[in-house]
Amino acid sequence: MLLQALAFGIDLAATIPNPTPEQPPGTQGFTTILNWIAWAVILLGVAGFLASAGFLAFASFTGREINGFKGLIISLIVCILAISAGTIINVFV
Repeated sequence: MLLQALAFGIDLAATIPNPTPEQPPGTQGFTTILNWIAWAVILLGVAGFLASAGFLAFASFTGREINGFKGLIISLIVCILAISAGTIINVFV
């Protein structure tokens, strides 16, 4: 009985289709806009990193290094999330 149920489950799993995502026609402009947004986010993340590094260098004279360090960490997180957004979405979809 157990073997029959297991065999039925294997047969059922073999017949379930595994569709591959395909871009609908006419959405190339939307994809272009998403690429531009991703590029802008990465550009802003790098700019934030450079600004935070400059602030960190300047703040070392006044004793407020923690603000520059927080900015560096936040900009690194933004860049990592922007670069890996596609992979993260593919895990959940």
